Formats: sequence, structure tokens, C-alpha cells
Amino acid sequence: MPAIATTRSLSDYSKINISTYRNQLKQAAEPFLDLSYQYRGKAYDYSIQVSKTPCNYGGYRHWFLCPSCSRRTSVLYFAATYVCRHCIGCNYGSQLQQPIDRLFSRLHTIRQRLGWQAGIAHGIGERPKGMHHSTYNKLVNEHEQLTAKVWQSTLDKLHCTH
Repeated sequence: MPAIATTRSLSDYSKINISTYRNQLKQAAEPFLDLSYQYRGKAYDYSIQVSKTPCNYGGYRHWFLCPSCSRRTSVLYFAATYVCRHCIGCNYGSQLQQPIDRLFSRLHTIRQRLGWQAGIAHGIGERPKGMHHSTYNKLVNEHEQLTAKVWQSTLDKLHCTH
């Protein structure tokens, strides 16, 4: 548990998205994005190479090429220089969650989709307008299964402590 608590996730880093520079890249003659900034008293001035791939119905999608490993990516994260998530070596926040936290996150997502109040205990409400019956039934069944898992893990912990 302590290792997970001290592990950094990608949300701890500032980032730049390729979509922010879409208009600038469409007008650019060269496939580069020039960056110039100061960090901890040191000046940084370098270019990030950009590539583009054709889309199915015309146009192009732009990508950064990581300055460190040359991977194609749409997001670069700041660690003194801008690099891809693989070069930083961080995980997404959801990858750092404990199994019980993942259950609660999924339960919360289902409850939001169904328009239910927050919390684990509920009375089944009406199907949200526009939601297909099969989708509603699938979500309600998944919610019931996940709720049972949460209760079972709670009971298991109570039995282990006594």
C-alpha cells in the first residue's frame, strides 16, 4: 500500500494536447512545434516533430513525435521537457486504484448513468428517458452484482479481524 500511495500518476504532470495546436499546424509549412520556456532557472528552446496521418473521410490527424523515444502520441507530459507517458514511466490514476476502489468507481458510474442518488443502497428507480430497456437491465444487473461483491468483501474483512 505505501508504494501505491507514493507512486505518481499522469494527472500529477502538466500536459499539452495536439488538439490545442490544430489550427497552428494546419497553417504551418514545417511539421514542427517550437517550444520556448524557462524551468527552474534553465532556459529550454527546442522543437517537437509532428507527423500526420490521413483520416478515412478526408483531412489529416496530427500527432506529436516524442522527443525522447519518437513514439507517436497526442499528449506530451512535462517533466523538465515534454515527453510521452511511456518515457515518464507513470500510470493512469485508475491503474493505481485498489480493487475495492475500482468497484466503487464503477458503481458510481453506473448510478450516474441510471440517474440514481449517490451511495450503495438504493431503491430501483425508473428507466432514464431514451435508455434502451436492455441497457437499463444490463446496468441494473451489473450494479446488483458489484454491490454484492462490495458487501462480500466487507463481510470478509469483518471475519478476518475477529
